[in-house]
Amino acid sequence: MELLKRAAANLALALGGIIIALLIAEAALRIANHWYPYFFCFDPAAGWSLRPGASGYYDREGDAWVSINRDGFRGPDRPRFKPADTFRVAMLGDSYTEAIQVPYDQTFSAVAERELAGCPALKGKRVEVLDFGVDGYGTAQELVTLRDRALAYAPDAVVLAIFLGNDIRNNSVVLEGDRCRPFYALDDGRLTPVGPFFDSSSFRLWCMARFDYRDAALTDLLAESWTILRHPPRAPTPESPTERAINYNIYKPPTDKAWRDAWDVTDALIKQVRDESVEHHARFLAVTLDTGVQVLPDAVARANFMHRQGINDLFYPDEHIEMLGRKEGFAVLALAPQLQKYASEHHVYLHGFKNTPMGFGHWNAQGHRMAGKLIAARLCAMLTGAGSADGAH
Repeated sequence: MELLKRAAANLALALGGIIIALLIAEAALRIANHWYPYFFCFDPAAGWSLRPGASGYYDREGDAWVSINRDGFRGPDRPRFKPADTFRVAMLGDSYTEAIQVPYDQTFSAVAERELAGCPALKGKRVEVLDFGVDGYGTAQELVTLRDRALAYAPDAVVLAIFLGNDIRNNSVVLEGDRCRPFYALDDGRLTPVGPFFDSSSFRLWCMARFDYRDAALTDLLAESWTILRHPPRAPTPESPTERAINYNIYKPPTDKAWRDAWDVTDALIKQVRDESVEHHARFLAVTLDTGVQVLPDAVARANFMHRQGINDLFYPDEHIEMLGRKEGFAVLALAPQLQKYASEHHVYLHGFKNTPMGFGHWNAQGHRMAGKLIAARLCAMLTGAGSADGAH
């Protein structure tokens, strides 16, 4: 009897210790979220997404108060139902589009919204540009975002912002190291889901823990874990449909199978975004974003970089997407050549902040302003007939 009492006391002590540890962990998570805001959460379709209602002050690159709306994207809350007098644009993209380095009203999405309000073809309409950008996304995740989120808002136009600096790698199950995301491969010309995110419930469970560990609720983590184990992932069907982050391979034609496949899959994903946008009666515009080195105002610095890397044309990736647009009949806006011209003429840096190296990293407010103006001008031209409305480049 004495032995049982001692065992029960030890068990109670151990359980008490576990409970106290969990409470301490919960408190630590809440404190961390307050002082070092975390904007992400697990997404069963895209791998991760922005956490609805998250907010905080971001100053690791740039300087901005960031708030995520109730539906999980930057910008003001928007009703799902689109009023009859409203023209909506869905912006799909990665961290350039998410743009937490600058206040929301300085992002290229907000700039484009203001600029489009003056488009003659939209006279009398309210313009709304919805920013669905999420840090780290590749084109496959942007396709998922279109299907699962953006189309619910009935956009009149879809803009796919392609960051060629790493989107090609992001789309390759071979080249991309972060596999908490959907991947596709081409099988007889058709996009087929591949990778552990589609194939393994336990891997998805690990991804969930990775992104939700700071969601300030350990009980939610346990509940989500049980849901993932009980409901294995389902593959989508046609019916349900010198910067570390940049790969220098993009500036040259692919020389090995992995990079050729990555480009082929990227091309197919872009076409799929176009097809599904058009199916839902939305105009489509592909926009290739720049990299910092492409738009350095110093021509000598650009030339030195090209020489060291053995690059003949800094705009090779942009020209690749332009050729795809001509072949497939959709509009492409290559920002890099125009932004390089502007930066050189005005000798300004469009990338970088006071707390980061100038000329590199994400766009600063001036970079966003120029990009937003150029995107709005191209969309307006498409609407007025000065640019092709059906997407021909």
